Amino acid sequence: MMRLFLGALLLLPFSLFASVKFANESEVSVVQTSGNSVVETYNAKTLSKWEITKRTYSLGAHYTLGTSENVDEVTGEKKNVESARNWDVNAKYEQKLTKALSGFLGIMFEGNEYTGIKQRENYDLGGKHFITKTDKLNSFYELGVRYTVERTVVRDKDNEDVFNYTKGRFYYEIDHKKSETFSYKFWLEYLPNFTETEDYLINAEPSVAFVINSSFSLKTAYKIMYDNVPNIEGNKYTDTILSTSLIAKF
Repeated sequence: MMRLFLGALLLLPFSLFASVKFANESEVSVVQTSGNSVVETYNAKTLSKWEITKRTYSLGAHYTLGTSENVDEVTGEKKNVESARNWDVNAKYEQKLTKALSGFLGIMFEGNEYTGIKQRENYDLGGKHFITKTDKLNSFYELGVRYTVERTVVRDKDNEDVFNYTKGRFYYEIDHKKSETFSYKFWLEYLPNFTETEDYLINAEPSVAFVINSSFSLKTAYKIMYDNVPNIEGNKYTDTILSTSLIAKF
């Protein structure tokens, strides 16, 4: 899949760079508490897109780090202990086929050791269908297949820590600009596992954004991540993240 993605990049005529449409959206949030509890959480996310005639190339990443202050029961010494860390890096190539239909190739590397994932590699192939595409309302869904190589933190009973899965992928998104200063967005992702049918994933995120000026907005989001078969025994099925971020667009 990686070779296919790189091959698509090589097909790009350099003469078209003059007509490239570039857009970037980056966000950052920092939460710090003090007093009875000392907690720090940092979250950063970025997505860049290049549109060239009927082709779109995108590159994105996110990183989340959380620490909390604990007191050693023996020495009484205060220490900052990591309590959350997850990340991903992703790239996507999309080819417009008709006004409402596109095909795409995608690759993502991600990790979250607190859910048992040392590193997960995802290779996507699928199609995208726009339901509505206007200046104020944008909604679409994607259907595709995903090949996953997963490296886990904990080995299984056979002493294995690398697993290969064939999955499906359904993704839906709606983004509605209600006014010049307010918009809302919702996306839902369902990942059935054809190799291990019980090990499916469901992710979703509703969010609202308030425009500060032409470049900056404030966004509040609530992300939900459900894993029907957690990689670490005893882990909860659902993780959630409530965040308020400053967004920059250009």
